[in-house]
Amino acid sequence: MGASDEETSIPSFSSIRNWLGRVGLYELQREKEHRDDWIFIIDLTTQLGKQKCLLVLGVTQQYLSEHVFPSGRGLEHQDVEVLMLEMMESTRGELIEEKLSKLTYTVGCPIQIIADHGSDLEKGIKLYNQKYPSIIYTYDVTHGMALILQHELGTSQKYQAFVERCNQTRNQVQQTDLSFLSPPSQRSQCRFFNVEKLINWAQKMGAASIDVISSLKPNIELKLLKQKLDDKFGWLAEYEDDIIMWDEMVEMTRALETYLKTNGINQQSLTNFEFLMSCLNFNVNSDFKQKILDYLLNESSKIPPLTTFLATSDVIESLFGKYKQFSSRSPIQQIGQTVLSICLCTMNLTTSVVKEALETIRYLDLEAWSSQVFGQSMLSQRRIVFSS
Repeated sequence: MGASDEETSIPSFSSIRNWLGRVGLYELQREKEHRDDWIFIIDLTTQLGKQKCLLVLGVTQQYLSEHVFPSGRGLEHQDVEVLMLEMMESTRGELIEEKLSKLTYTVGCPIQIIADHGSDLEKGIKLYNQKYPSIIYTYDVTHGMALILQHELGTSQKYQAFVERCNQTRNQVQQTDLSFLSPPSQRSQCRFFNVEKLINWAQKMGAASIDVISSLKPNIELKLLKQKLDDKFGWLAEYEDDIIMWDEMVEMTRALETYLKTNGINQQSLTNFEFLMSCLNFNVNSDFKQKILDYLLNESSKIPPLTTFLATSDVIESLFGKYKQFSSRSPIQQIGQTVLSICLCTMNLTTSVVKEALETIRYLDLEAWSSQVFGQSMLSQRRIVFSS
């Protein structure tokens, strides 16, 4: 076989992408089991353009109780199934309710829905809940704890001043010998999901050894190095007590998240967590502590006796993150055919499954689905305009 023959036998990028799309579409369109113990995990994501993606993942309560909670772990990608993946140009609550009602006829009425409190999503779920009042609507613990931290720290002038000083310090040292000590950057959105990044940095800077830093910068005289460190980071001393308090707050929210993510939520959750807190002896103010207990009381009181349900939608956030990482290679960040990679992440891709998928879904089927769902892509429209 010549070199040219070997080259032509290698699949092109577009061929592989289409194969993956066909397998993903197979999983999306595969008939799902009709059951009465589904748990729906719901969220919306968006990129450029008007369309948003409504994703509904499903896991059964039986699977949770038999395979997930006994293992003391959270949900993984292959624990869930993609029950619905819909592109929507409007996400009004009434339209979301229609989509969920349509899904109910296909797979059955869920016993629980877990989601964040995004306005459109929450309205749609509540309208759906009115039609099916037996469904338990649980507020995702990760978003719940982030909101509590936002209310506490977002309204604190001391904390906001601390964040501003961190930003100033990062700008001042990023082009200097001390750049390796600069504070971490914060995301403009969702910053209360990772508050500990700044707090951990501040604690480590406070405990950093001048001898270790000096050994890394032998070209700087020790006296001058101490002066530079004091000039750029000396302000941290003003926040020493506050940093300890903020760290305790974050640790308390993370303790609840970890507990609920590995054990699920039930009517005993409040008692068990209060005992855990007494052992850990968190030194936080009573108002902040009560907000966390109120969240737990509100959500756990909805759960029927002797039953454990899901408390987090982390798995859907993880899948969206995986999809965005995959789609980031596209020249224009628009929701498109690569959204089917979400389905791929939930599959156990055995040889037999891939074979059946490729035999069931043709390239023409994938092309027809993409055209119907997305229409002409932004990249295609851009090329037509710029080439005219």
